[in-house]
Amino acid sequence: MWIEALRIEGGVLDGFSQRFEPQLDVLIGGRGTGKSSVIELIRFCLGATSYTTTSQQLSTEHALGVLGDGRVTVTMNDGKQRIEVSRTAQDSAPDAEVPFDAPFVFSQSEIETIGLHAQSRLRLIDDFLPPDQRRKSTHAALASQIRSATGEIRALLTEIDGITEKTTELPKLQERLNEIRKQSAAQSTVHKEIDVDRKALAGLTPSVAAARVRAETVSRIADRLIIWTNALANLIEDVPAMEPWPVQAGTPDELSELRKKQKEAINWLRAGLDGFHGIAAELERRRTASSSQRQGLENRSRDIRQRIEEKQKGASVLDKRISDLTQQISVLKSLVDLRKDRQARLNQLNQKRSRLLVELASVRQSQTNQREAVAARLSRELGPIIRVTIKPYSQYLEYVSTLSAALRGSGLRYHELAERMAQTFAPQEIAVLVESRDVEIISSALEITEERAFRICDALRAEGAGALFTTVVEDDVEIELMDGSDYKGIGLLSMGQRCTAVLPMILSHDERIIILDQPEDHLDNAFVVGTLVKAIAIRSPGAQTIVATHNPNIPVLGDAEKVIHLDSDGNRCFVRAAGSINTPRIVEAITTIMEGGREAFRRRAEFYANNLPNVTKL
Repeated sequence: MWIEALRIEGGVLDGFSQRFEPQLDVLIGGRGTGKSSVIELIRFCLGATSYTTTSQQLSTEHALGVLGDGRVTVTMNDGKQRIEVSRTAQDSAPDAEVPFDAPFVFSQSEIETIGLHAQSRLRLIDDFLPPDQRRKSTHAALASQIRSATGEIRALLTEIDGITEKTTELPKLQERLNEIRKQSAAQSTVHKEIDVDRKALAGLTPSVAAARVRAETVSRIADRLIIWTNALANLIEDVPAMEPWPVQAGTPDELSELRKKQKEAINWLRAGLDGFHGIAAELERRRTASSSQRQGLENRSRDIRQRIEEKQKGASVLDKRISDLTQQISVLKSLVDLRKDRQARLNQLNQKRSRLLVELASVRQSQTNQREAVAARLSRELGPIIRVTIKPYSQYLEYVSTLSAALRGSGLRYHELAERMAQTFAPQEIAVLVESRDVEIISSALEITEERAFRICDALRAEGAGALFTTVVEDDVEIELMDGSDYKGIGLLSMGQRCTAVLPMILSHDERIIILDQPEDHLDNAFVVGTLVKAIAIRSPGAQTIVATHNPNIPVLGDAEKVIHLDSDGNRCFVRAAGSINTPRIVEAITTIMEGGREAFRRRAEFYANNLPNVTKL
């Protein structure tokens, strides 16, 4: 894939229209003639992202300022077809008929700072991976499933805890019922006339208890379904509508089929919602019926007790206590059964999440292995001057941030504690310990009291557990440059040394378009000639390089296929000349406007011809 042509309509580069060559194209010109503007408009049109947030913002502002209300169009060629991509300041994304790989675009400030940011270093490595390995869709899908399972697990744990708390009195209630039944049996002097009523009450009590259990079960199910159905109805009503297709687009409504499908999908959802409304209505009917049945049985039971009370108040009190306790015990036993059901579902979800976590760990390890292979290849190709090493699972910032956010407000010294926890436990490890409230392991590992460990569990179980299960501790990339006989890490290098380390890595891409804006800044000519030009020259024939530069060595020694000389009249930037390196007007431009002028160029040419192979004397 290479950029074949660039056309700009409007803005300070209005009328710019140039074709490019498949290998090395060089933009030259004095300062303020639009070289960087051309590069930023290509970046903007093709949606090539910067390596840092700050660079991205500056690049976008530059492009928008130059383009104004105009349009930039880039024609790309992959050897089989041409792809035309265009964009205006109002477009949120490039307008292209088919997908394409955006080029790598680096301004000088990006090259200087890219090695200082861990995420930028990592992206520098990831960009070498094949597209299917670069995409994080598998990781995102697994993380989404894990978050969903964890959310349901947390809800089940809360429900199980509540049921457990309610059923703690069940043994005491059973014991009290047995004692009261013994007292009731001991009253042998009770008049025979109440025997019939007592037997009727005893026969009716299980029915009353069962009716109450049925009524509460139906009511609980109905309440949950009504809440869920209302939430679903709100979601359906809030489905975003597709705005009308603009007449200015110049084509019939390209979304008509999608509008139809969306309408069908909404109708399907509403039909489903009607079904749930029907279920809810039936549950309400059954709730009313079960409540009425329970009320009728309780009324009959109350009538019998009143008759018994008239004959023997003491026996009636015992019978009422037996009836009440029997009903309470029946309800609690139904909750015990519910807890078993919830526990079974909890076990299923834990097993599912464990499988997903193993799969996620495998994906992450595979990604690390691929990065290590890229780093090893770069070290072989660029060594011994440059050494690249992957430091697996070394970026703790997101992990510490997640812990700190969850612990904030807990009364604990969360900054210090979050750092210590991140060094002690993997995110998934602490998440499991918190979920199971394993305070002994937590307190022992962190060397804190069990009371503080309990508070950690409460804080993370309430807020942070779901996030911790999918928190990524990313790999880090160590880039080192040989300085004398020792290697120096990129954080200890000067600006020029950082460029010396990063530029060869960027140019090691042999399958993507690379666009560089003044890469020679902060570099001495020895590096430009011996490394930068050489790296550009040995890129594969199918790898296009576009460079904006003030250094004549790049177009001359790089044997540029095309040189574009930009100029400005103070209001508008334009192309003064364009052609191969041997075109007279291009030779004149290189020898007059580039660093040192004609005399310096002549001396450099003589020096290179005498001292470097494959350079023809001028």
